[in-house]
Amino acid sequence: MNIVFFGGHYWDRGSWFRKQQFAKRLAQRKHNVFYVEQSISMIRKTSNDKNSYLKTKINKIYENLFVITPSTFFPFPRNRTIRNLYNKKILFDISQIMNKFHFTPDLWWWDRLDFITDLREIKGIHVVDLCDDLPYYHKLANNELEFKKSLNLLKHAIRHANINIVSATKIKDKYQKYAQNEIIVIPNGHDLDMNKLSNPKPAPPDIVKISKPRIGFIGTLFQFIDEELLYQIIKARPKYNYIFIGNIEDNFPIQRFNNFKNVFILGKKPKEQIHNYINSFDITINPFKIHEVNDSVNPVKVFEYLANKKQVVSTYMYSLMQEEISKYIHFAKNQDEFIKLLDSLVKNSHFVNDIPSQLIYNYSWDGLFAKMIKEINRVYNIKL
Repeated sequence: MNIVFFGGHYWDRGSWFRKQQFAKRLAQRKHNVFYVEQSISMIRKTSNDKNSYLKTKINKIYENLFVITPSTFFPFPRNRTIRNLYNKKILFDISQIMNKFHFTPDLWWWDRLDFITDLREIKGIHVVDLCDDLPYYHKLANNELEFKKSLNLLKHAIRHANINIVSATKIKDKYQKYAQNEIIVIPNGHDLDMNKLSNPKPAPPDIVKISKPRIGFIGTLFQFIDEELLYQIIKARPKYNYIFIGNIEDNFPIQRFNNFKNVFILGKKPKEQIHNYINSFDITINPFKIHEVNDSVNPVKVFEYLANKKQVVSTYMYSLMQEEISKYIHFAKNQDEFIKLLDSLVKNSHFVNDIPSQLIYNYSWDGLFAKMIKEINRVYNIKL
């Protein structure tokens, strides 16, 4: 089968998301996969962006996996008319590329809804995979106009897709009524080697010097992380050391934490080292704000924590709490409960999570991909 896969992230930069994980595994099943990367407006392009002006490029990664880097967006890509023109250009470019290989697209996989103008104009099987409740990002920002635009685009995609997949139960609950068939829920997961998990390496040098108990967080500090909760638990328990691995976005008030002697901001680390950092933590935390958007999120970091058999203290997240793996997570509905859970784990030195190895595998990308293929075959009778 020939698959055009709109991933929306650069293939070879930064952390891998579900889109790269699924595209790679589809290629491993001997499908020809053409993975379409992200783009940038031509008036915002910098030297760090891979996209060329007006020219769409292709790069062969494996025997049957190709990466398409689309040209830069036309100016004002959020304008529907301009976006429509750009989408037609990209579809034309892709058709020209595939003609050179004598391929005809059989299946279109959409992770980025803004690349879709009208599914009815594009021949083939259409898969829509939603890993976020995108309209409610705008709702949260009080941008009602963009919320309505995004919601209409999402409804259109779900209505006309042959296969609908979502990453969280809450997303299915909201949008099932628009789908032709059952929406399949495949959460996010981890990409940690099961063999390496059983043979941890020594703690990284910048962790060794930090005394225990070590309370760890990996990932980006951004607007969806509850900075007030973090501030209060760090202030309330000065003898616990809090370690943060990852990027910090401009919208996160990191300056609030600069004066704490028990806070260690270690920055972004190479992907292959993340396992060693997690393994060096005593307890891991998932301090997301409790609101509509986060109820539709299954954070990758939580599955990585659990794969390392770490205790996880998390705020309430509706979709995460519906997963089978949730029984191995400690959920707190407020600041006081969060602190009490940390105290209990520290007091009892209860730092090893007794999560079964089979469940860890089920939430690996290999396990989740196998489940997705099985569900697609069951619900839609399409052999992927």
